[in-house]
Amino acid sequence: MNRKNFVLVLLCVSILVPARSFSQGLKYLTYDKDQTPSSEHKERRERFMHDIGADAVAVFFSATEKSRNGDNGYPFRQDDNFYYLTGFNEENAILVLNPKGVVLRDERDSTKSDTVREILFVQPRDPSMERWTGRRFGPEGAVALLGVQRAYTNEQFKKMFNSVFPYWGAKTVYIAAFPETGGELMELLQPVRECVDNLKSYNLTTELRDPSAIIKKYRVIKSPAEISLMTKAAHISAVAHRQAMMSCKPGMTEYGIQAVYEYVFRRMGSEYNAYSCIVGAAENSVILHYESNRRPINDGDIVLADCGCEYHDYASDVTRTYPANGKFSPAQRKIYQLVLDAQSACIAMMKPGTAWKDVNTTADSVLLNGLLSLGIVKEKNQHELRRFFPHGLGHAVGLDVHDVNAGMMVPGMVYTVEPGIYIPENADGVDPKFYNIGVRIEDDILITPEGHTNLSGEAPREIDEIESLMQKKGIGDAPIE
Repeated sequence: MNRKNFVLVLLCVSILVPARSFSQGLKYLTYDKDQTPSSEHKERRERFMHDIGADAVAVFFSATEKSRNGDNGYPFRQDDNFYYLTGFNEENAILVLNPKGVVLRDERDSTKSDTVREILFVQPRDPSMERWTGRRFGPEGAVALLGVQRAYTNEQFKKMFNSVFPYWGAKTVYIAAFPETGGELMELLQPVRECVDNLKSYNLTTELRDPSAIIKKYRVIKSPAEISLMTKAAHISAVAHRQAMMSCKPGMTEYGIQAVYEYVFRRMGSEYNAYSCIVGAAENSVILHYESNRRPINDGDIVLADCGCEYHDYASDVTRTYPANGKFSPAQRKIYQLVLDAQSACIAMMKPGTAWKDVNTTADSVLLNGLLSLGIVKEKNQHELRRFFPHGLGHAVGLDVHDVNAGMMVPGMVYTVEPGIYIPENADGVDPKFYNIGVRIEDDILITPEGHTNLSGEAPREIDEIESLMQKKGIGDAPIE
């Protein structure tokens, strides 16, 4: 059953009344007022059509619902590139972009015609289905609220495909990757599959390409509207980390801490987690993508929590590490301070013109020298460092939590900076006092013309600040009656 994360419209008549056109009186009201404006999505479509040129055509597909078990599905999440171009969060939709345009009859006046360059095929309005799964845009809503030039029900796609997608006469045909799962959309896409087969079998002059490389190039630099949404996502995540620190007590469970994060996410308007929460205590803190979150948290444990939310399709990615009892042990303090020193040195470098590889080099240098001084490694080489810092320093974040990377920093990029040290039990040559200490500190850093802004900086990083905050009472450790 569909569960839409983007509640777009409120139908101001009974859902049992048959669907009618806008001109017959249907009224819509958006719930969220801070969505990316439809004009920005339209500008992106125009930019794409300009870049591929008049001798090309392109077709993009929405994501499909994914089954969890039986008749129960996972919450629907739109394909990143499709959302980037449309702002549309329904499944079974198809976008056709034709820079040259195709002449279509005006549906309101059959004596007139328009040259149409963008067409969105969407699910039809269906009151009986909408009563179960939520209200749909329909073609009228797609035109009025999304700003697409023309929209039709997806039932008409097969009939209209050859006329709106003249691939035989195109120099280049851009076709997005087909959805991973089947269902209604795959049936609708039969003419697109036939198009691909025909081009591969018979046509030697038309080039077939995936458009994702072009769209991903656009996504490297975030617009002011995108930055606003990512700032909100990072703020929510930072508040959740503060509440988790305040709530953490020996005797709780990892999933109890996870519950604090997810409660704050939903309470503050986040539709989803950006990824599965990682809450690992003690021996689980050294597992990079630990997700079971079932262990009891004991006095003296260190807790690594990598938990970030998604807001209006834009991700945050934030990690904090803190002591279960509110006070770092001497060994925990040494490892934590080393990781913090590395992160602080790296964040200080984040500015336009800096190469990401140079920031990585700084992280490696600080961590390796620190591990040497603590006696955890005996030789200054990459092999020794990777025993305890086995992952990369960070990544771009945006519509995808692991978004589109670029080598040189420019304003509008958002990168995570997340150095870490993970020392498992019985690590060869390591003093046992360091066993089962995993520390990662991660923040979302926006590159600005002047330098950078830490979008998630509201969550404390300094040892004294963490220990002080943990003396306060949070929302998550009260008994449930």
